[in-house]
Amino acid sequence: MQLAPDTVYQYLQKRQLINEEAVVKGNFMVHPVKTRNTIMKILVQPENSLFVKQMGTDLVSGNLFRREISAHHLFKNSKEFSPIAAIVPSLLDYDDEHNIMVTELLHDAKNLYEHYMLTKNFDLNLAKEQASILFTYHIVPDVKTNTTMFPKLLPWVLQLDKYKAHEFFVGNEFSAEIINLIQQNQLLQNELINLAKSWQFTHLIHGDIKWINFLAVEKENGFSQKLIDWELADIGDPVWDVAGLMQSYVTTWLLGFDNNKPHSQALPEYMQPYDIKNMQPSAQAFLYEYIRLQQYPESEHAAFLTKVMQFTAARIIQTSVEGITFNSKIEANNMRCIQLAFNVLKDPLAALYELFNIKL
Repeated sequence: MQLAPDTVYQYLQKRQLINEEAVVKGNFMVHPVKTRNTIMKILVQPENSLFVKQMGTDLVSGNLFRREISAHHLFKNSKEFSPIAAIVPSLLDYDDEHNIMVTELLHDAKNLYEHYMLTKNFDLNLAKEQASILFTYHIVPDVKTNTTMFPKLLPWVLQLDKYKAHEFFVGNEFSAEIINLIQQNQLLQNELINLAKSWQFTHLIHGDIKWINFLAVEKENGFSQKLIDWELADIGDPVWDVAGLMQSYVTTWLLGFDNNKPHSQALPEYMQPYDIKNMQPSAQAFLYEYIRLQQYPESEHAAFLTKVMQFTAARIIQTSVEGITFNSKIEANNMRCIQLAFNVLKDPLAALYELFNIKL
């Protein structure tokens, strides 16, 4: 069964998830969202609206679905992980026969990318709250806690040496082409291999931290945020999540250049608010707050920030290649990302200063 806008009402009614009185009054709207999954926002009432997500029936999609559901069960049923429930939308229902999950829909929420694009305001309080969110769920599980639902996998970009280029995004010749270029660059390939060796399987991680997975909701005294999309939740290296947020700053900047002017060093006028220099205070606030919350001693700052930048480079590569699978072509900005990632890996602390104005 594949959900569609014209069938979702009957499905939700059968699952007893719809306030029929509100529907009778005309309060029912379906907003499909174009992604690789089937996603629909169901608007009923501000306090009773739903987010419906259906994943594919192939093996990979099924595994990702079970990981996301397992993560929500952990948040709800484990005292150890219960603080996380406050930073994620509530899971209301799931259907493991058809890989469908239903969560609360946060009324008038915007993902962080949308928020920044609309406001052009990189509020430091938002950045600090993101650090607090990561700190909340970066938990080292007790040895008695059952975490077998998490496969302990490396991100695909740290496994480029183990597979042929065409095996990562089957049927997409352009992603295979750029992966092949990376594999042929022995220096870059070796750096990614070394990062894989440094990976720590220690904490609960989200695995796909980026601006679009934070939802910002306006309150009377500012904004609050929740974190969505736990398909890649795992036991892994918390620095990967920190790097995910740092790469959001970098790729927003790099992917904002005019692809038709590959040698231009100036952003188009409408993208100038997202020059990396304008985002530096926000990135700094996030990093400093995360370091403070984790209580890292000053003697560990250099090693932590070096690893953050190395993982940020890997995340930039990953974002660039994944973007090609949607665009179906290699653009100038994709190559900007790969080149910058290479430069970051060559000298992480110099890149920390150049990109984020943080000098040790």
